[in-house]
Amino acid sequence: MIQLKDINWFYGVLALFVVALPFSEALISIAGVLLLLVSFWSRENGSVAKRFSQNKSLLFFSSIYLVYLIGSFFSTDSKWAFYDLQKNIAYLIIPLAFINGCSIKLRQLNNLLRLFVGAVSASALITVVNFYLQDELSVLKAQEFGFIHHIRFSFQVVFAMVIISVFLYRHWSMFKRGLKLAAISLIISLLLFLVWHQSFTGLLTFMGTAIVGLFIVIAEMKTRLVRFLALASVVLILLIPFGYMYYAVDRFYTVDLVNYAELDSLTAQGNPYRHDFDDQQLENGHYVGLYWNEQEMQEAWDARARLKYGEKDVNGYEVKYTLVRYLTSKNLRKDAAGVTSLSKKDIENIEAGVSNYLLAKRGLSLYPRVYTSIWELDTYFKTGYADHKSLAQRMEYTKAALTIIKDHFWLGVGTGNWKEAYHTAYLENKAQMDPDRFADAHNQYLNYMVKFGLIGCLWILFAIAYPVIWTGTYRNPFFLLFLISMAIANFGDSNFETHVGSSFFAFFYCLFIRGVNNEQ
Repeated sequence: MIQLKDINWFYGVLALFVVALPFSEALISIAGVLLLLVSFWSRENGSVAKRFSQNKSLLFFSSIYLVYLIGSFFSTDSKWAFYDLQKNIAYLIIPLAFINGCSIKLRQLNNLLRLFVGAVSASALITVVNFYLQDELSVLKAQEFGFIHHIRFSFQVVFAMVIISVFLYRHWSMFKRGLKLAAISLIISLLLFLVWHQSFTGLLTFMGTAIVGLFIVIAEMKTRLVRFLALASVVLILLIPFGYMYYAVDRFYTVDLVNYAELDSLTAQGNPYRHDFDDQQLENGHYVGLYWNEQEMQEAWDARARLKYGEKDVNGYEVKYTLVRYLTSKNLRKDAAGVTSLSKKDIENIEAGVSNYLLAKRGLSLYPRVYTSIWELDTYFKTGYADHKSLAQRMEYTKAALTIIKDHFWLGVGTGNWKEAYHTAYLENKAQMDPDRFADAHNQYLNYMVKFGLIGCLWILFAIAYPVIWTGTYRNPFFLLFLISMAIANFGDSNFETHVGSSFFAFFYCLFIRGVNNEQ
């Protein structure tokens, strides 16, 4: 009869943790606490001091939390200091759990990786199904569907693809044909999910990680054909996205040739047009500032639409702004005739906050996100206005971070003080953003510099890199590509300072450092 003490509770909670990662922030927290508690129940023989001595590498890693703790002593804002300490508690709890917990076998490690792939795949599938069960009109809304933040989920998807790829690479000859096809199909499906989910961060992380992985194949393989195919894949990974971006930018800036002297001055109803020649904003190559008669436009719209001209759409913008952009995107004039030309579907799109008819797509297309990003940057560079524009706001975030770093280069502003420091920087930079949109830099390295300066940032990077070198775990392709993917993803957001991001990174980091050496 199996006794409770004979059950590997630690392994069981590890399994719970990997399942929680793509599904629930709350469950991640519960699994983290359970992991620490169970580690005391299931620890192997030996004193606590001996356990710490045998796992010094993880003590280095846990010193990341010490940096936040030391930084809190210099904080003038206890509320945000506590917020930072609470948000980054994974760097303390998870290493302690792995230091104290029992070892896991190689077979168990592989099972955890497979379970993670299954959980991520299930979460992605449910997200897609849930989207299409709703009445959303644009695939741009896809990022709002899912169990966790779309950026955090995107690098989980990338790591799931890494796991499948490494298993295939290592055990290709052992897999049956059907299993190979299933694994390749799953990789392709997850990649298509990133495209459908409009995840730039995920796609860029995938590109960088795939290129590194292919260079590993080139270095290890002796077969010339395989090396050639790997090198050709690297070229394609670089050429296809850049070629597509060139096409999208060229399409956006293929603009109407306008003879300003020959523009019509009256609408079909005989009312005067207003032409704003200084307005250089574009929609599908058409100028937004031309052919306006707002009175006609408002009357025609209010006669047809449920949501009135001056009311706000689901995105918080007044309908009139969405209407103007949508009409321009279809090369229709901003008058009664233009509004009358709109179909019932067009009216529904505008009321739903869709500002360009090209964005009203629900299928597999990255163009809506690419177009939106180009439009945001074009508008930002022409007007300086960054509010509610993701890429433009990121540029303002970066400017603010650099402003702070310039004045606090060596030691940063300290834990908790970043909120006020950023607010001051935005005012100093005269950022054209609503104060409610003020945020930290969406770049982990810049955020470390802001909070802890060069000294603190370098220590954190050392605390991550040194244990990898010390233990030699960089030789493990799962772990190496995991680290590469996270290093790339952190240029797109401050992932290590989010609950899901820090938990995901700390968990797999400690799992590989602590567990991969067991070859049983």
